[in-house]
Amino acid sequence: MGRITVHRVDDVLVATIDTPGRLNAWTRAMRADLIHILERELKTDICSGAVITGAGEAFCAGQDFHEVATWEADTPWVDEIHDVYARLLQLDKPVVAAVNGVAAGSGFQLALLCDHRVAHAGVRMGQTEVRWGLASVVGTWFIERSLGASKARELALSGRLMEGEELLATGLIDTLAAPGQVVPAAVQACRKLAANPAASFRITKRWLYQNMAADMARVFRQAADAHRAGFDSGSSQQGADLFLHRKPA
Repeated sequence: MGRITVHRVDDVLVATIDTPGRLNAWTRAMRADLIHILERELKTDICSGAVITGAGEAFCAGQDFHEVATWEADTPWVDEIHDVYARLLQLDKPVVAAVNGVAAGSGFQLALLCDHRVAHAGVRMGQTEVRWGLASVVGTWFIERSLGASKARELALSGRLMEGEELLATGLIDTLAAPGQVVPAAVQACRKLAANPAASFRITKRWLYQNMAADMARVFRQAADAHRAGFDSGSSQQGADLFLHRKPA
């Protein structure tokens, strides 16, 4: 049902997560498509960088729970997400998140993996897994790296979503734009990053993320164990069912 669509704004690739009716929740196949597209397109001379955004009024609500409901304990989705994240960090050209609505769970993590984040004041971002039967390990680690242990504890255990002004104040968002101007502002930010000498940008970006890679691998191993325990206990399946049958707000 969901897909990744692409278009170019001159030299900048815009990749859009598009899952109608599900706040652009994404699947295993969509994650694979996104990283394949970015790797292929950013190798070409025509692309100076990429913007990732979501269709309509959401960025990405994280994992599609319709797919979670079909998983077994040994479904290798944690390893697959680790592979996508590691490859995203290895992209030499700038990647900017244009956050145009809710970014939750792995959608929030995707935004944090980008080199720059643009949003509008009405966005909501955070880790909601604990509310829906899934362990919040990787996302909590991302928050802890950015905001410290105390804030990570508060956000992970509550499942609370942060909003635009708080996100800007904490540094999780770099630029606030008007609601209809998030993608154009992200394209502009991408071009500004790409205007730096390619070699110095590449070397600096690699250093920044090399120091993160080994620790991220450790956290993903822990996440795999945690999610396996969740499936063994039945909590993950119950959470998916609860989410799918929740009443609209």
